[in-house]
Amino acid sequence: MTNVMPSLAANLRLLTLLRIGSLCAVAVLTFAGTSHADYAVGEAKLSGRTMGTTWHATVDYNAHDVSEGMVQGFIDERLVEINKRMSTYDPESELSRFNSSESTDWFTVSEETAKVVASALDTAKRTDGQFDPTVGPLVNLWGFGPDGRRKEPPSEDDIAAAKARMGYAKVEARLDPPALRKSQADVYLDLSAIAKGYAADAVAEMLYDAAQSNYVMVEIGGEIRTLGVKTSGDPWRIGIERPNSNARMISHVVEITNGDAIATSGDYRNYFKTKGQRYSHTIDPATSRPVTHNLATVSVRCPTCMEADALATALSVMGPEKGYAWATDHNIAAIFVERTEQGFREQVTPAWKKLDTSFEPQAAPKSPTTTAQEPEKGNMLTYLVITIVVFVLAITGMAIGVIVSNRRIKGTCGGISNLQGSDGKTACELCSNPSPTCTGNPEQREPVEAS
Repeated sequence: MTNVMPSLAANLRLLTLLRIGSLCAVAVLTFAGTSHADYAVGEAKLSGRTMGTTWHATVDYNAHDVSEGMVQGFIDERLVEINKRMSTYDPESELSRFNSSESTDWFTVSEETAKVVASALDTAKRTDGQFDPTVGPLVNLWGFGPDGRRKEPPSEDDIAAAKARMGYAKVEARLDPPALRKSQADVYLDLSAIAKGYAADAVAEMLYDAAQSNYVMVEIGGEIRTLGVKTSGDPWRIGIERPNSNARMISHVVEITNGDAIATSGDYRNYFKTKGQRYSHTIDPATSRPVTHNLATVSVRCPTCMEADALATALSVMGPEKGYAWATDHNIAAIFVERTEQGFREQVTPAWKKLDTSFEPQAAPKSPTTTAQEPEKGNMLTYLVITIVVFVLAITGMAIGVIVSNRRIKGTCGGISNLQGSDGKTACELCSNPSPTCTGNPEQREPVEAS
């Protein structure tokens, strides 16, 4: 009778190899489905709180030298540093100490505080005071600053007293050596309308160096700065929310590939109402009162978020008509969303249209003005190819090893031990550790390794 056991042995070895190969394939797929941090280039999507709002960041990093936890630490440390310099909520910050000082001499500050104040004063001059970094006393008086909320509008006397402390022309900024000076002792600087934009710039630029990044997106309170292009080649896609929309639709999707920034200013979240009157957090320095026009939001696109943040505030003060005219005359890329009796009306400046011509409304992202990133299809294809190659190599390598060495299949053989050849013999003799079924003791339990 012909001995069929060698043929059976080959089949059993092949089945075992297929089982092992399947496990290898699953392992590779699991590996491929994890974050980019498992590779030389990692990607992190992080978030936190700062400046009374939230921040989000998407960044790639060199995983050989940097971990995701380190990236989070870099961001947190940088934001704490900026707050320690420019916050009006921290009484020990550089800005708070300058505000509380009664001296009219030069007051030494950090280089970046002087830089931000100088930029704020420049925007104030460009906009003829529509943006004014000394409007803080009025912001606080109307209940939108560190002094807390209010339910009733302030008195005329209180408004006049706060107004007397204002005036951007009363402040100077010097960059070398960095210092600030005020001509009136009780002048109060408030950088809340520009500091978040600056922080987005600073964090993005810091990550580009510290995390050895190729692409970065940082969003702080709706102010967004991008750097670089994603590895997939896809642009950053930024959604601008349609204000007060019951369906939470976005009015515009912006695609960015050149490292630009976008800042949005609106009155639909930060306000109070009393006796049927709605009071916006946007204060008009000229009237010393919240704006009364129908502009709901304005979004500005600039090379830096610091500039975009300040200009968005200035245009919010100007309103839909005056703001649109000013932005058009000064070649500012901006989208204005105005409330009308027929609904929302959009005005887009020529400068914006040169950068982006898309106006298709889409479902809003989970949070306003955040990126809506698409899956990287190219990477998924790469993972699939890697999986197939590893699977084929694993099967080929193990098959060659078993065939050449003619060794037994290691283990109990599991369910394949019951397979029989034409002579009725089982595969028990092919296994290095036959199962109880093979040995004729099916009631004996197989040992279980402790986990």
